[in-house]
Amino acid sequence: MKMPTILFSTVALGLSMMASGPAAAETIEWKMQSLHPAGTPGFEIFRDYFVPKVEKMSGGRLVIKPFANDSIVKSKEGLDAVAAGTFEAAQLSPAYWTGKNAAFVFIRNASAGFDQGWQYDAWLRQGGGMEIAREVYATQGVHFVNVTLRPGESLHFKEPLRSLAEFRDAGPKVRTIEGIPADVFAAMGGSPVFISGSEVYSALDKGTIDVGEWTGLADNYSVGFHEVTDAFLYPSFHSPVGVDDVFVDQEAWDALPDDLKAVFDTAVADWSRYQWESMTVADVDALKAFKDAGDEHMIWAEQDMIDVRTMAKDAWAKWGGESDLARKVYESQIAFMKKIGLL
Repeated sequence: MKMPTILFSTVALGLSMMASGPAAAETIEWKMQSLHPAGTPGFEIFRDYFVPKVEKMSGGRLVIKPFANDSIVKSKEGLDAVAAGTFEAAQLSPAYWTGKNAAFVFIRNASAGFDQGWQYDAWLRQGGGMEIAREVYATQGVHFVNVTLRPGESLHFKEPLRSLAEFRDAGPKVRTIEGIPADVFAAMGGSPVFISGSEVYSALDKGTIDVGEWTGLADNYSVGFHEVTDAFLYPSFHSPVGVDDVFVDQEAWDALPDDLKAVFDTAVADWSRYQWESMTVADVDALKAFKDAGDEHMIWAEQDMIDVRTMAKDAWAKWGGESDLARKVYESQIAFMKKIGLL
């Protein structure tokens, strides 16, 4: 497995010139790929907020080299690439790896599941989620660090479908991800299509799909969804809280000094808070921008959303039986949802 690049820089350390003292400070450089494309708010937060914070907090001993979505490998290949040491760390969606273990569909936040960021965060930190997530990722040879949360995602339509009944009658082709979201869209009468997020714009433009989802309003506006759609559903049911997982090649993590592990842990937690706040504000601006561009803002009736959640619960139960780890995380989330009054 490829080990992290080690750089050396001379520093003045006073007594370090003595034979018994260190002559140089060690700097560790990690390559890290984001879920978000270049030029989007999500990537800019990663590059301009998180990366400098890690370098500053570590005194320059840990340096992150940032890469945008799909720039090293496709997102679906990201987990294997980190495990193989192609790059040391990533911020990607576990939705792409449900074929490896069904537990990833719940780590990602199931469709119509936790509908506020604090709920998911509380399950992770107070409800045993962190331990389960690390157990799931350990099966793939990587260390799960934490999540970076985003506001709920939007769903974009070539033509308006203003209700569940209209959606069912139209039977649209929907770009989504494997697992619970695909099952929910199929139960609604749609035809799931699995393509990379970076291909959604082109697929909408060519009519390969009728409906597309990827991330939130701000990111989706920045890549031009308003140019190829006429309407959007927001808030949507398919991803009421956006969850991006941050994980590291296990060998690279084990080789990291304990104080730098603490730096990375702390910086990721702060990144999550900052990303949530920043993208919430950015989504307010993007909502207006989409409407100014002529896209219709659709809000489905409450009963439609209740009906979709009922379909989602059936999908939760199905996927919760797909593996021992899937059952473990499913039961944990259901118990915590009941504890906080969500179910």
